[in-house]
Amino acid sequence: MKAYLPGRMISNKEGDIRSIKEVMQNTVDLIIKNIPLSEKNSKKPHFITVLYLSNLADPTPIFDKLLQLKLENNTHYAIEENVIEEMLKIKNTTQVKTVGDVVDQLIYGATVFLFSNQIGISIDSLDIETRSIKEPDNEVTVKGPHDGFTESLQNNIGLIRFHLPTPKLKIDYLHLGKVSKQKIAIVSVTDCVDPQILAQVHQKIKNIQLDAVLDSHYLSESLTDYRQTIFPLTESTERPDRVVESLIYGRIAILVNGSPSVVLIPYVFLQTFQSSEDNYWHYFVSSILRVTRLICGLITLFLSGFFISAVSFHHEFLPTAFLLSVAQGREPIAYPVIVEVLMMEVTFEILREAGVRLPRQTGQAVSIVGALVLGQAAVQAGIISPITVIIVSLSGICSFTLTAQNAGYALRMLRFLVIFSSGFLGFIGLVFVGMLILIHLASLNSFGVPYLHPFRFSQLKDLLMRRHMNRKKNSYFTK
Repeated sequence: MKAYLPGRMISNKEGDIRSIKEVMQNTVDLIIKNIPLSEKNSKKPHFITVLYLSNLADPTPIFDKLLQLKLENNTHYAIEENVIEEMLKIKNTTQVKTVGDVVDQLIYGATVFLFSNQIGISIDSLDIETRSIKEPDNEVTVKGPHDGFTESLQNNIGLIRFHLPTPKLKIDYLHLGKVSKQKIAIVSVTDCVDPQILAQVHQKIKNIQLDAVLDSHYLSESLTDYRQTIFPLTESTERPDRVVESLIYGRIAILVNGSPSVVLIPYVFLQTFQSSEDNYWHYFVSSILRVTRLICGLITLFLSGFFISAVSFHHEFLPTAFLLSVAQGREPIAYPVIVEVLMMEVTFEILREAGVRLPRQTGQAVSIVGALVLGQAAVQAGIISPITVIIVSLSGICSFTLTAQNAGYALRMLRFLVIFSSGFLGFIGLVFVGMLILIHLASLNSFGVPYLHPFRFSQLKDLLMRRHMNRKKNSYFTK
């Protein structure tokens, strides 16, 4: 068995083929062909051995290239030298030296040619159907580019270089996974990125122990040191312009072959309220939109709890006319306001989840019509008061303004904690939970960058408010 280890050097065709078959588990889609080479006055025929996976690669264009070579009048060694010379002119050509190299090239869709002079050449011939480039459904914008990433790593790198034509763009490739060796690209811009953060990212990725990496979100969960938090410590996007902007500001992009989502790190909390479209509006308008998203995030988290506290414990916080209107609406309700709010919140989340999982047309009908019908029926049946429907609906609508979906889910989940604490302790419980959340946020960091970064007002203006383009700095994370 030692003679057929994947790390052995290519020495003879028969031994190499047996070793390759052994490593590939004798799979039936491994195609092995021998292409004869005509040789003048030869007693022993010579040939090139071709290997590829039939369901992954299409070597037909390469075979057509070989047929065009006029090799009939050369000697055996001249023939192979001529073939090698012509094949090296083909795009995406790599020389392979070991059996392991051959196997690695095969599983990524390459066609491998083995010659009698212990030379192997791999040519990229990947042939699978991929999505065309279009705008991501989850990150639709009015202004700016309307292209998005696909499942092809090569296309995604090309999109980044297309939007960021600079020689300072650095790309490092890694392979990750015990069972499936997935190709990963770490992208950064020299002179913008912090070298210590970049080295830390490389080290953490190398230490990840996973059987397979099917999507970039596998890395998001494995890269973070804080597993006891609901808040995201990395950002995910499918927009090339968002990635390019982040690279210029000193962040690092991680791409996974087969995934349209790109992981951006470091990530700070205030970036939850940013949008890739902010750069395409007037800086004053963009700043107002960012502050509006921040206010909507606070409404999502605290509005329901504030309503419960005011109605149940602190009536003095509400105007008399409004309090009378609330009391009149809740007159037929037989249970406390916290139960009423929880019923509406749970129903709203169920409708939201149902709208996401169903097909797009059906999902929109379920989420909109279902909310209207159930809300109206519940009010008429005396189960829910009208003001509760308004409060819960406003809180849910505000959550849709957050561009970072992971952060939106975190705020919506924590909203239930605020509701429970407000229902039992009133404003004291609301303030207590708010302080706990703030302390928790202050304890987090993303690759050494504090989660509540920045602490200086000049950097705060770059994150919470968009400054004029001429006044922008190169990095959010300058020390």
